[in-house]
Amino acid sequence: MVRSRRVDPDYVVDPDRGSSAVPGTKEAKLVDPPTFRDRGAEREGARGLDRDVESMPGLSRQQRDRERAMPRAATGEIAHPRMERTLPAPGQVRQPLSSRQRKARSVAKRAVQDRLPATQYTAMTRLVSQPLRWQQLNDALSDATGDAQVLDDAARTGVARVDRAVQAYERANNRGHVIYSNLKMPAAINRSNLEGFLRRNFTAGTVVDFDRYTAGAHTLHEIEPADPAAQRTAVFEIQTRRGMYLGRSDSVDDTAHLLPRGLRLRVTGTHQATYQRPDGSTGKRQVIQLTDITPT
Repeated sequence: MVRSRRVDPDYVVDPDRGSSAVPGTKEAKLVDPPTFRDRGAEREGARGLDRDVESMPGLSRQQRDRERAMPRAATGEIAHPRMERTLPAPGQVRQPLSSRQRKARSVAKRAVQDRLPATQYTAMTRLVSQPLRWQQLNDALSDATGDAQVLDDAARTGVARVDRAVQAYERANNRGHVIYSNLKMPAAINRSNLEGFLRRNFTAGTVVDFDRYTAGAHTLHEIEPADPAAQRTAVFEIQTRRGMYLGRSDSVDDTAHLLPRGLRLRVTGTHQATYQRPDGSTGKRQVIQLTDITPT
């Protein structure tokens, strides 16, 4: 049974509500419980309308996708269990992504990008390369609680193009992912008690929703934050089949990945994780492990 998020008498931590112009870093926000519940109800209503759209007769696949509030998963079956990536055990050292893994993902990425319409490729590139675009489009999605149908025409067109580009990669990809993305806590959070704060507010079984797009990487060392707020920045460690690899095949420092909007994920636990950098040195981060449970 899926447990709902623990509700504090004064606030709930929404990890996807804060505004951020930095791809790869989400800004958590403290919201009051009634607002959090109302947003959850709006999200469920939008997903219910998506189910209605899927059951309507006489519509093409393209028409159904155009009428949906949240994007449809386009993933297929994994050919072999070894091609699935699972969440590491708490004591397991996180390693850089292997050359073989990088090359396989890059081959799929290049094949997909070569076939993308110019409008989709441009929309995706603008989103991940222009901080202001990243912030504005994601803020609009967050304000709409993930429902693309209530966006203005320009934003809705841009979102639809990015969605289709991501789905094109999902159809071509036959591998699972473990993606890392930073979560910056509000300034009110005591940075010396990050571990305890995560343990209390992200208990195993808690469900979180990402209305925004999420940028991350396949390696933990790649998203090490350099700013002073790093001491109150945790890491999402996400097991999923979704999204699009944007990294390179020849660099251990570029394993970028774009996850789609509208994800629903379940917390499996929090702990301090050790990771290895390419030079052999190690680091430690507080991680929140998530598994993708987005309705399909």
